[in-house]
Amino acid sequence: MRVLFTSPALFGEPGVFGGGERYAACLARAVAGRTGGATLLAAAERDEERQDGPLRVLARRPWCYIRGQRTNPLPRGLWEAMRGADVVHCFQWHIAMTTAAIFAGRLRRAPVFVTDLGGGGYDLSGYVDTARFARGLLHLSSYARDLTGRAGSPHDAVLYGGSDGPRERARGGPGVLFVGRLLPHKGVDVLLEAAETDWEVELVGAPLDARYCDDLHQLAAGKRVSFRGAVSDAELEQAYARAAVVVVPSVYRSRYGQETAVPELLGLVAIEAGARGIPVVASRVASLPEVVEDGVTGLLVPPGDPAALRDAVGALLRDPAQRERLGRAAQHRVSDRFTWDRAAEVALAAYGRAPGGGR
Repeated sequence: MRVLFTSPALFGEPGVFGGGERYAACLARAVAGRTGGATLLAAAERDEERQDGPLRVLARRPWCYIRGQRTNPLPRGLWEAMRGADVVHCFQWHIAMTTAAIFAGRLRRAPVFVTDLGGGGYDLSGYVDTARFARGLLHLSSYARDLTGRAGSPHDAVLYGGSDGPRERARGGPGVLFVGRLLPHKGVDVLLEAAETDWEVELVGAPLDARYCDDLHQLAAGKRVSFRGAVSDAELEQAYARAAVVVVPSVYRSRYGQETAVPELLGLVAIEAGARGIPVVASRVASLPEVVEDGVTGLLVPPGDPAALRDAVGALLRDPAQRERLGRAAQHRVSDRFTWDRAAEVALAAYGRAPGGGR
């Protein structure tokens, strides 16, 4: 089976260090490992072709960005890359690149599946339900599936994924770690409001909103907070090793009154932490209760509640035995439910159920 994956951005250089881009790259690599080879086509600032194990990676410059939206590229080479593909799996729903692939797939009689990452831009899918022309939707989580209202579709499935499996247990430093883009819906401000002056708080992630980052620096004044920015995988691994607790404080409603239904379609950071045996304190929003089992693999708190977050994180920092118990349980849960290999198995089963997908 020859599978083509498409993504609006390449993970890493010369692309983007983001959770959605990482998800596309990791799932594509896992599927390629099971099928003997696959191709990932992604938009990037320069053309590049490389081999990542059994996965062929094509980075292509866009013809254009729809209405100037950097998250909505129309890259070169899509039609050529689809030539000979038995199945096409597109990441991100409401973008022109995916809509073009859906209709090209119908012309080529190749089934197209879509995994929504929660973003998007100006596209035909804002006016027409283009998903009905795709073979199926492969969701990041049950929460993501329920948002579409397509729970009974025979070609849809929930992928999960998120980890290569249990990793070497982190040494468990004294730190409180946040990993993610510094954007209002990520709730980093709630963490900083909750932080005690003796906590060592490390923020890893790109500063993508100037006003929000200014507010975060003001909230961090007088506290032991480190802003690391975007880091390499090796540096991220070191950050996990310094962490006693990982916090995922996402919110439905930001400090500025902005609302979103998709703050966490999967909770990739919570899965990565669990794989390393680090307990997570997370908001009870979106998909996070599917990832973090309250009192078993971590702790869940109400979103936007600094006092509740302070109590939960403080309790874990003071209790090494509880951290150990939750961390071990988190590793078992990740191994059972959230591996890339298992996600690839689910995806391949869905491809095989599609007419023409098993060629």
